[in-house]
Amino acid sequence: MENNSTYYIDLITRYFTAEASEQEMFLLTDWIKTSPDNQKIFDEYYKTWLNLEKEKIEQFVDVDKEWININKVLKQKKQTKVIPLSPKPKTFFRILKYAAVFVFIAVSITTLYYYFSKPGTQQLLAKSNTIESKLPDGTSVTLNTGSSLEYPEKFEKNKRSVKLKGEAYFNVAHDVSKPFIIAADDIMVEVLGTSFYVNTDNLNGKVEVILTSGKVAVYHKDKPIEKIIMVPGEKLELSKNQNDFSKTINEDDNYLAWKTKKLIFTDEPLTKIVKTLNKVYRSKIQIKDNNIANCKITATFDNQSLDAVLNVIEATVDVNISKTADIIQISGKGCN
Repeated sequence: MENNSTYYIDLITRYFTAEASEQEMFLLTDWIKTSPDNQKIFDEYYKTWLNLEKEKIEQFVDVDKEWININKVLKQKKQTKVIPLSPKPKTFFRILKYAAVFVFIAVSITTLYYYFSKPGTQQLLAKSNTIESKLPDGTSVTLNTGSSLEYPEKFEKNKRSVKLKGEAYFNVAHDVSKPFIIAADDIMVEVLGTSFYVNTDNLNGKVEVILTSGKVAVYHKDKPIEKIIMVPGEKLELSKNQNDFSKTINEDDNYLAWKTKKLIFTDEPLTKIVKTLNKVYRSKIQIKDNNIANCKITATFDNQSLDAVLNVIEATVDVNISKTADIIQISGKGCN
């Protein structure tokens, strides 16, 4: 794409002739926003286009003929009372025609204004790694791999709304006048200022919320008065389509391991350890022999590679680890 004034002048022309695509509208909007000079160029072309449209009406519309046609249509309506016409129909019709033109112009300008003034939707997307970012209000958010977050360039006056798909950890900037609301499908998580974890992709099909600090209200979108209040240390699992939920004390030390890269296993069975490793490292580890599934391990790993973790497991419980393509298999005879 040419990034010069000629290209954008062509876009302006395409806009006024209703030939610009939605993508071109966005490009034109961004260009106008970048500098007052660009805004001035657009305004000048608008004035020129307005005068041209006015001339076209005068040149191509036979006002007297059109007025006669309108009279004929009105008189054909047998059940409609014909209102006496103005002694100066030509002037009236010209005003009518100009009104139509200005309505069209107003609609066009309103459309472009919509693109100029409405805060655009931003998206955070963690494609292959976890990402950390700050939202316009100062809220910190960390997204796990494969997760996405939609939010406006500027939050509304009375609330801060975002949409989450996947896993995220929020540290919300406190603002009593603007509750922070996360939409996870049909489930809403509302806070004023706190730290918490949300997972919309839980294996059991439920939305999971774990509260670190502060207070959180969770509810279905269509039932805002039926709020479930959480306190720090609690875990809530809520069905997306019904009121089925469970609230317990969070006993998973590794629920944020994908963010902190710190793993703590205290007398944990190998099955649970493998599940955690697959989530944190996005790996495909399989237990080949069932007799080692309940082998228990106590160990702590701080920002270590998957290979380093597997080496410790292999030495601790006397198992064999093999890799084929992207699959990692753990086998062995059993635990002592």
